[in-house]
Amino acid sequence: MTPTVRLKFLSIYMREARLQAGVDMKDAAKLLGRDTTRVTKMEKGREGLTPGDAKMLLDHYDVHSDEQKAAIVELARTRSQRGRWSGHRAAVPLQQRAYYDFECDANLIQHYGAEMVPGLLQTESYMRAMLGHDFRRDTINIEDVVAARLERQEVLFRQRPATANFILSESCLRRIVGGNAVMNEQLKHLATISRKPNIQLQILPFDAPGNASTFGFTTLRIPAPTAAAQPLEMVYVENLHDADYLDGVAETADYAMLWSRLTANASGIDKSRRLILEIAQTYA
Repeated sequence: MTPTVRLKFLSIYMREARLQAGVDMKDAAKLLGRDTTRVTKMEKGREGLTPGDAKMLLDHYDVHSDEQKAAIVELARTRSQRGRWSGHRAAVPLQQRAYYDFECDANLIQHYGAEMVPGLLQTESYMRAMLGHDFRRDTINIEDVVAARLERQEVLFRQRPATANFILSESCLRRIVGGNAVMNEQLKHLATISRKPNIQLQILPFDAPGNASTFGFTTLRIPAPTAAAQPLEMVYVENLHDADYLDGVAETADYAMLWSRLTANASGIDKSRRLILEIAQTYA
């Protein structure tokens, strides 16, 4: 489990324990010798706790289960990010690093792409073509970015790969990136990878019924560190300079409904694969 995900689960468990105990945030802050702002950051996963502070709070919250207490304290013990974002990983933008960790630990990834082939499905040629036209290309190391993106794709091919469901607008297949040869290779790759048992790929054609989403998004399910706990459900929405991480019940429910509608309106798996190959031929 990556440090980011450990910190997130630590924040969830500590907040739940405080609320169940009926302890005010001011009292928790006083016990720690901190102000409420620090406690708020901790309970939102933006700041960690020492194992000693975690145990002290859990004792104060009357958490009686030794197993539960030990699991939470262990999360506090292993939260260091030191060295994780060095080397080629330093090319990952700051606002995307948490997402890389969340995605790495996810066992279910669902992505809707409105305009471009998503990073997890891109060929190296497609990546390089996109980066070559990025207006920030003079400030990035393309080799490091490519290496980081290829490494990220391992979530689909590791020994226990994540289940990944993709819905791509037909625009993703028709918007030319890098020329015909790059597009032909990319679309053939999509057709091939869609046959993997852990990957489901649907295309939302231009003539599909209903309204398509005008923006892309990703939903993740991350298993909890203990079998008795609920998994983390979250939504990731990215823009040019920032990203939103949504894990509220109402927010995740809305995106689950949107995903269901997109799934219903998109073509089936076999029909989608045929469309991908038909469009690939136009680039041959």
